[in-house]
Amino acid sequence: MYYLKSKNLLSFSLALFIIFIGINCSKKYPKQKDIEALQNNQSISDEEALYGIGKIIFAESLKSFKTEKNTTGKQDVVIDYGGNRAYTFYSEGNYSDRIQLDTARYILLFSQAARKRNLEQLLISVVKPYYVKEPDAKKEVTEEFEVFRVSILLSELEKIPNWENPKHLLENKNIDNKNVTELLNQVRLRWKIELNELSRIELK
Repeated sequence: MYYLKSKNLLSFSLALFIIFIGINCSKKYPKQKDIEALQNNQSISDEEALYGIGKIIFAESLKSFKTEKNTTGKQDVVIDYGGNRAYTFYSEGNYSDRIQLDTARYILLFSQAARKRNLEQLLISVVKPYYVKEPDAKKEVTEEFEVFRVSILLSELEKIPNWENPKHLLENKNIDNKNVTELLNQVRLRWKIELNELSRIELK
């Protein structure tokens, strides 16, 4: 009896696992289809397409989006992104590094999709809420700050071998993969840092 019960439980667990994987795959596939629809829709402007792509890539972390046609007829995009809560799962030792890797990942994901709609340059900022001590009030309040900003040209990304392959970038957890980290560090070597206040952040 115990053997049969365990066997059934194992089958049930495997079924749940397969269903879970299927659900995850089904979530990602429509997103890719939506991106491709925006890439190929010639009835909308590049500005509209790029904004739609930004909403898909950044989802709820997108705070603001602006795009403007430059003198060459290409698009310069400005994006603010970040969480809505003043906490993190990162440790103090790797917080700055992980924020930069996250940003590099978003740069690749967005640029891979946006290049077909005349993207030329991307300026991206990390804007997040943080706790701030108010000495007079003797309490902590939450305020939103821009803590990191970089700019990068699409032409610089195109110098990175296999930069256009997004499969291993879809999940944030893959940042711990050595090959992924190497790719993201190639982005970091090529971007221009406009603002870096990450060293001022104290984790408790």
